[in-house]
Amino acid sequence: MSRELPPQQAFQTHCLAQMGVVSWLSIDKSGSASDNVSGTVFMPPQPWPIDTDVAADVVSAPPSMGFKAADPEPAPVPKLSPEEKEPLVHNLREQLNAGPEIIVEDLQPIEELAVDIVIEPESNVVSQITHLDIRAYALLNKLLILSDVPQVFSQAEDIERLALKMGQALLKQPIDEWQGSAFSWPGQLRNPYFTNRTDWLFGALESYVGRLVKDFPEVPLLVLAGAKVTQLVEDLPADTLLKQYPTARIVSLPELHRIPELRKEAWEEMQSTLFS
Repeated sequence: MSRELPPQQAFQTHCLAQMGVVSWLSIDKSGSASDNVSGTVFMPPQPWPIDTDVAADVVSAPPSMGFKAADPEPAPVPKLSPEEKEPLVHNLREQLNAGPEIIVEDLQPIEELAVDIVIEPESNVVSQITHLDIRAYALLNKLLILSDVPQVFSQAEDIERLALKMGQALLKQPIDEWQGSAFSWPGQLRNPYFTNRTDWLFGALESYVGRLVKDFPEVPLLVLAGAKVTQLVEDLPADTLLKQYPTARIVSLPELHRIPELRKEAWEEMQSTLFS
């Protein structure tokens, strides 16, 4: 007995035949099995319809094995030259110099060296002076005047004239060689670390005075004019060179300029201290 099967049943029958099953039961309309039926399955050459728009893609695609979904195609592997496949150590320098985009790792072992870092302890010298604004006048490489000035100072010319008159009276000769400069602490520094370290202020002041008196042939005569600069020099260590100079202590030059009555007392102090 032979009969035409639907496409789906024909495909199932074909798969069974591939596994060795060549007979099957026929089911009648009542649902009961009848006698065995055997025969040849005739399948149409193309049992499923094919979309003509994608027919070309289907034909060009490689045939899949069984019912497993096809894996994605691997990315093409670039072809490399033998030198690129197996770089040698002696070519590392050439690769490093070839361009900035090439990074060559250093193959040498890393050696760690122990370095002793010397941290200076904070000085135990304490001073109440943390801010200082002074004007300095070096006259004839003999006399040095350090005077307090206000932080906002606008009488520079008047104070210079007063300092020159004082120097001329003390040294008893015309002042034809002199220099004036300013010192401010902490100045433009805004780091609180500097303002809290008194030893830094001491060092800055000593360096500043050292530059002023470096051309003095003899020990300079020092005039400290003002409470702040006087107190700061008093707080310096005893072995500081600045404390070894003959020193007169008077009020600041701005005060002498505003109050002429103080000049007599200042004059007597300078005479008795510097020329005794």
